[in-house]
Amino acid sequence: MIEPQRIRRRPRRAVAVRAVLALLVGVVLGAVGPVSAAAAAESTTAPASPAARAVSAAVSTSPNESAPLVVLGVSGLSWTAVRELAASDDPLVAADAAAVLDYAAANEPVNLVQRTVGEASCPADGWLTLGAGTRARADASHLHATTTCSGGTWTSAARLAQADGYGAEPGTLATALEAAGVSYAAAGDGAVLALTNAAGPPDSADPAALLAGSGTGAAGDRAADDGAAPGLILIDLMGTPDSGDTGPASAPTEPSRAAQAVQALAQALGELTGPARVVVVSVADPQDPSPQLAILPAGTTSTRGSDGGLLVGPSTHRRGLIQLTDLAPTLLAALAGRDAVAASGLSGGVLTLPTAPTAGAADPSAGAADPDSPAGADRTAALADDAVHAVASERAVIPVTLVLLAAALVLLVAVGLGLRRPRRGALGRLGWAACWVTALPAGIWLANLVPWWRANTWAPALAALVGALGAGLLTGLAALLARMPRLGAPGAALALAATAPVVILADAAVGAPLGFNGPLGMNAVVAGRFYGVSNTAFALAAGALVVALAVGADRFAATRGHRRAAVVAAVAVPGVLALAVDGAPQLGADVGGALTLIPALVALGAGLAGVRLGLRRWLGVGAVTVGVVGGFALVDYASGSRTHLGGFVAQVLDGTAGTTLVRKAGALVSPFRSSPLALAALAVGLVLAVAVARWLPRTVRRARAGRGPYAWLATTPAPAWLSPALRALAVLVVVEVLVNDSGPTMLLFSAAAALPALAALLLSGPGQASPTGAASARAR
Repeated sequence: MIEPQRIRRRPRRAVAVRAVLALLVGVVLGAVGPVSAAAAAESTTAPASPAARAVSAAVSTSPNESAPLVVLGVSGLSWTAVRELAASDDPLVAADAAAVLDYAAANEPVNLVQRTVGEASCPADGWLTLGAGTRARADASHLHATTTCSGGTWTSAARLAQADGYGAEPGTLATALEAAGVSYAAAGDGAVLALTNAAGPPDSADPAALLAGSGTGAAGDRAADDGAAPGLILIDLMGTPDSGDTGPASAPTEPSRAAQAVQALAQALGELTGPARVVVVSVADPQDPSPQLAILPAGTTSTRGSDGGLLVGPSTHRRGLIQLTDLAPTLLAALAGRDAVAASGLSGGVLTLPTAPTAGAADPSAGAADPDSPAGADRTAALADDAVHAVASERAVIPVTLVLLAAALVLLVAVGLGLRRPRRGALGRLGWAACWVTALPAGIWLANLVPWWRANTWAPALAALVGALGAGLLTGLAALLARMPRLGAPGAALALAATAPVVILADAAVGAPLGFNGPLGMNAVVAGRFYGVSNTAFALAAGALVVALAVGADRFAATRGHRRAAVVAAVAVPGVLALAVDGAPQLGADVGGALTLIPALVALGAGLAGVRLGLRRWLGVGAVTVGVVGGFALVDYASGSRTHLGGFVAQVLDGTAGTTLVRKAGALVSPFRSSPLALAALAVGLVLAVAVARWLPRTVRRARAGRGPYAWLATTPAPAWLSPALRALAVLVVVEVLVNDSGPTMLLFSAAAALPALAALLLSGPGQASPTGAASARAR
């Protein structure tokens, strides 16, 4: 076995050197026609050489053969950057960017999730992930406080993969191609790293020799030995950045990395003249976490179809969005078939590439949009807007979370102070304030109906404002409902308590268009989840759901003769519906949520029905919970859709589930190890929790003894639903913290949804929480 070679770093290339590389690429590929006559006339590249034309003839395919696959890779290039460069004052840069846009319009442009391991992804990480088919990193240097990208080595990547918990095996694509008898070659540091496996690096000799089948070197036998071109050729058009390349503080300015990438790509595309299937990809950008550019051949299809002229990603379920981890199984399936993908263990989504060569911009007849048509421009504009949306969502999560938690905390403090000296009308106003905070999660979810993300630096503030206005609108509608005699203020408060679970779960049932890239939702930058019910969504929905079901079931049973049967039905029917949406593979696909929701609903129903749950019954509840979630997972696995549920079953069967469990267990504490701010917030939270835990029992004892400002509360009976609701909430937060990788943040979100709802319902109901009842109780 040959020890994988260390990939040497190269200094930054000058424009002239890149032009020579572009000519070399033309010799390697012989792929598609000139991007456009106008762009070619203005480009700095020379016409295709006789050698390139000769090689193009050598790689021609018969009508019954698939064209070879060529991957052109760059870094630091997004659709937003390309569109901005197309309007550049530099005519050469503008022409190159326009050429790339024309080429994209003739093929299948998409956004590419660049997330690998950690918040920043270096080009070497992107190339390594492309070759592994699983998130991986080349080295750990860029995970420090100052991002520094280096080329990395296969050896270091293999070592790090064991600790990262994603089950990555660097070079999986190369190993699978060898097993299927498909030849391959690489040019450029990143491409060589992507196709390096335990047997050593791929052939990186003269590209013309590779295509002629006479490549030599450590892995020369991996090129075709029958005079044909390799089945797969990976080319890194930019090489590996040197160790001086860092994050935003030292980003290149003249020309920018995006300009370098677009120039290299346009030059390469302008030189390709023969038949090949070409995939263009920007593998990473350590300076910008937004989705990167990718262009697939015209005629590429997805099992999930298309939406608005853009492919729907097989693993993301989102329009125009695929993951970097989807490329390895897609390339392997195009060269060796889907059986080879199954045998390789690659778990990314598979797109079906055409067998015919890629269409150039000058030949849009392959079925793609005409580059001069509005549809062609609209696709790249939509992709650029989606990328801006994703970045804005990632930036908005923390500010909007702080707004939500602060609103809940201020409300609870105000209610605590208001209950000390209740005055007529004051508690009523607090009740409506509680209604507004109760509606805030739903308002934030509905904010995605408004394009808040286009406000640039003000996007997070606008998202919070729109969410607050949405909550105000919902509260206004509730005020109108309160005028109805049959509902009144209690019914209106109950309706508001139900808004968060209804909005969030209904959104998940239709594909989560509001939750994805929302102010509090999942997004394409963090890339932890793309569809279904996220941890944040579940915590908000479940916290409010338990409260709403407790009050609703109690009201329902009050008008029925058989209370126990009535409350069980009132909890079970909507609870099972919520469970189906949350846990079903094609809807919520939420493993942790389903594991949490069942015991919480059982605790609520049993409490309302007056049934005591002992140890044996809780063991039965646990068995039923595991059985239901296991049933969801097996159905998903058997159907082949492989969402989060079915994917875990596959990991259990192949023995890699342990790495996922360890990684998720580590995620419970990793934010507090890597972020001083998160650690400080945890410390503050613990101090507050200890303070409340000391203050509350003492205050309750004094009130029951008839002393202190809250003594009047002890003389007023609590509603029958309150104690079961509190016990169910306790079960909810304990289980969700234990089984979800978001850990303690789940408790915060559930509390932010449940406690304001409790306050709104208690302050709007008859008895001690109403202003009149409070005043009369005080007078007594």
